[in-house]
Amino acid sequence: MFVFLARVVVFIIVISVIRSVVAYIQRLWHTAIYSKPDIHRPMPKRPQGDGGASSATVLQQDPVCGMYVAVDTSLKKIVSGKVYHFCSADCRQRFTL
Repeated sequence: MFVFLARVVVFIIVISVIRSVVAYIQRLWHTAIYSKPDIHRPMPKRPQGDGGASSATVLQQDPVCGMYVAVDTSLKKIVSGKVYHFCSADCRQRFTL
């Protein structure tokens, strides 16, 4: 009986070690494949603004649908001195306070 239990314990340990080794090899494989830069896809160009500094886009949430829109390209509506930004003309028409 003791020999059987010892073999079961050894079997469980061997299976655990094999699973750990396989998981480690999968992580290495995944890292090796997906960490290489894609040479066929061109790198995105950075904007050449003021001295190469990145320009941040300010986003506001559409009060009707909840989508975030860029302030400089959004449709606007001023109500009681407050500016609301909308993603579409439909959202701007459906807006009510």
